Amino acid sequence: MDYRQSMLKPSLLLFLSVDHLHAQHMLGGEIVAQGAFNNNPEGREKFTNFLQPIKCPCYLLTDLIEEDFRHEIVPHLIGSSRAALLKRKFEQFYRGTPYHQATLLQRQQTGRRDDDMLFSALTNPALITPWVDILLAKKIALAGIYSVPQISAPLIKNYASKHLLLISWERYSGLRQTYFSNHHLQISRLTPVQGETTFHDAVVKELLRTYQYLKSLSLLPTGETLDVYILCNAADRDQLYNRLTMSVDMFYDFVDIGKVSAQLHIEPASNDSDATQIFLRQLAKNPPTTHYANTNHTYYYKLWQLKHVLNFASAAVFIAALGISAMNIWQISSSADEANSLHLKTLQTLEASQKITAAFPNTYAQAGDMKSGVTVMRKLAQHNIVSDEILRPVSLALDHYAKLEMDELTWQTSSTEPVAKNTQGDIPAQVLTFKGHLTDFANDYRAALNYLEQFQNDLSAQGYQVTALSKPFDDSPSGSIADQSDAVKSPLGFTLKISHRPSL
Repeated sequence: MDYRQSMLKPSLLLFLSVDHLHAQHMLGGEIVAQGAFNNNPEGREKFTNFLQPIKCPCYLLTDLIEEDFRHEIVPHLIGSSRAALLKRKFEQFYRGTPYHQATLLQRQQTGRRDDDMLFSALTNPALITPWVDILLAKKIALAGIYSVPQISAPLIKNYASKHLLLISWERYSGLRQTYFSNHHLQISRLTPVQGETTFHDAVVKELLRTYQYLKSLSLLPTGETLDVYILCNAADRDQLYNRLTMSVDMFYDFVDIGKVSAQLHIEPASNDSDATQIFLRQLAKNPPTTHYANTNHTYYYKLWQLKHVLNFASAAVFIAALGISAMNIWQISSSADEANSLHLKTLQTLEASQKITAAFPNTYAQAGDMKSGVTVMRKLAQHNIVSDEILRPVSLALDHYAKLEMDELTWQTSSTEPVAKNTQGDIPAQVLTFKGHLTDFANDYRAALNYLEQFQNDLSAQGYQVTALSKPFDDSPSGSIADQSDAVKSPLGFTLKISHRPSL
């Protein structure tokens, strides 16, 4: 999202100094309402009234002397371990303020590859809390609390300098000097500009002090040149150009505040070197991911984000529903056309069949009965079994039973025979009636019965249903061999019913 698109969204931009709060309500990239409020009960009451119509996210930018910076090298950790480490550091450095943050500058490339961290805090919460409490009481969606040094980095990102000092002036706070090493924020100083002191007088007076301060902290290595970038208008540039002397220690460059204002679409541009609007618009354009506000401060902003996510999801669902409805309507229309086409083809087919039926010769049987008869005949023809196919297995079985003689064999089809498992019940069974007798068993009647039973089992194993209609003698529990002695002296006759159906 570019700057114009980001500023089209409604937002409330606040600039807080030690004794003053500037507020401006942005809409469509323009200031639609603004006000200045002193840090006293009357000023805070006026600010409360100013917030009455505000329903948009808020960004609070601070420019205070009481801002501390500490550079630390800490182990590279993730998850809960990292959170616990940061919590210990905050308790160690900034126990008295809730406005603190930790920024990862870089990860070292050698050794344990530890993290270079910048810990910072607004150390005088009494200057900030009253204004934050008002925002929370009015349920304003506070997106974050930021500082001028924190959002200065994008202004110098295109300058190739290892050691850079950015100087700016904000009307309500004073002269701000922010030092960067390899484009990483290291430290920043704010000096109030009092009375009749001009911007260029303050720069000339404080620049040498800052240089000596950086040397005392060993932030500027010996032999390195400090590049000084001064954000000012043309008049102050001319004054400073004549009063500052180039040296091997410091190199000066001037950033035209008018050009920066044009890049950020600030209208009208400032007629002096006040950079307040530049930092406010830079914050609106690209708010940093880290800031001084905690989760309690940003509670209503999270709700505002959730509301917009739900609205977006609802809109997406609504659009998807419209798309699905349109597709269903199209499919219904297509189905209706297809149904009409099928109905027309059905009528044409019916008409053609009626013409063919009308051309049939007159018969005593109905066409439906004839169709059923043809179907049955085709099925019978399909399952017509040649005698050789049904008799060959029986003949092969007889070859293994030499003591079994066949006297008579009859063959017929029957649809009333019981249907065996895994056979086709709608096909008539092929039924053989086998009459024969057993020979060479003398008086060993049990062996004769076992011999006949084994023959039946062999046929059953080949898919036949075998039923004994009569046996050589009655072997039931109620029968008596003695009573049948005359019968058993004659040939041992028997009758078997052998039936067969095609398998499934």
